[in-house]
Amino acid sequence: MSVQRFVIIGNGPAANHAADTLRQQFSESRITIFSKDPFRSYRPHLLPDFISGLVKEQEIYFRPYDYYKERDITLRLGQAVVGVDFSRNRLFLEHREVVPFDGLIIATGAKPRIPEKFQLFADMMLTLKTPIDAKMWIQKLLDVESVVIVGGDLTSLSLTKALVKLGKRTRFILTEEAFWPSVLTNEIYKTATDRLERLGIEIVHCRRIRRIARLGENSLEIETDREVIETGALGAFFGLVPDVGFLTKTGLDIDRGILVDEFLKTRFEGVYAAGDCAQVYHPVLRDYWVSIGYENAAFLGRTAALNLAGSHLQVTLKAESILEVGGVKVNTSWWTEF
Repeated sequence: MSVQRFVIIGNGPAANHAADTLRQQFSESRITIFSKDPFRSYRPHLLPDFISGLVKEQEIYFRPYDYYKERDITLRLGQAVVGVDFSRNRLFLEHREVVPFDGLIIATGAKPRIPEKFQLFADMMLTLKTPIDAKMWIQKLLDVESVVIVGGDLTSLSLTKALVKLGKRTRFILTEEAFWPSVLTNEIYKTATDRLERLGIEIVHCRRIRRIARLGENSLEIETDREVIETGALGAFFGLVPDVGFLTKTGLDIDRGILVDEFLKTRFEGVYAAGDCAQVYHPVLRDYWVSIGYENAAFLGRTAALNLAGSHLQVTLKAESILEVGGVKVNTSWWTEF
């Protein structure tokens, strides 16, 4: 395949490993990464340590700008892609620039999930997905002494550890919505609460949150089905959803994420999707699964690039490594990391 212009949308592990792999396969082709974020690629698992002061901001970024320059990879940060015309192989940037491509890898990752029932309170909730989010936490923690975390994913548990190190009174709410996409079984609930309590974290036992109200700039009131809690800040961790909203009217097959075959190929020639934004077909299950986690994303990014370069590598997982949650099949092992 003689592709001259490769474009990658996204700047996470799938995107960066795809770019590296393409450069290894094509020494002369043009490779461009577009990212809507203004910051370069970072290590998301270090964000809680950045908040706690354990690491400096510079340490959360894992590739200097020179890395891309040395490999002749064009990195365009703060350049949001708002649409793609697959019939003419071109994409549109927010500032109306039109960029042609011969091969495209979509690796836009995921964004924090706020369930519909909580969207009314979204402006009172802090998430943690990017360095900008981390800086918002750092600023907020200068003014508050207590935090309530509604969570269940790895990020929320890591952040909770950081809050304890900072001496903040930390309370944790585990609900079925917060633990998505994992199933909150009685066994997992007990295991999670036992580990959290050993860290000195207070568990708020409830089945649902009824209401959230702002009492002041640094004071919130949270009403559950069992009690009313006052706190300085509220962290919301309901898992992630693929960041593919701008592609919904482009002709791509989109369910939870972009539907691709077992080779990560979309319905369009020369267009692949990888990482958290993709739903990958599993020939044994005869269904689609989604990937969660850094290593999974990096692997899919490399595979998509190799297939775009002409390989025919099939992405298969053992059926038993994929769990089903609310109709969505997921490959994740994050719980074992806590």
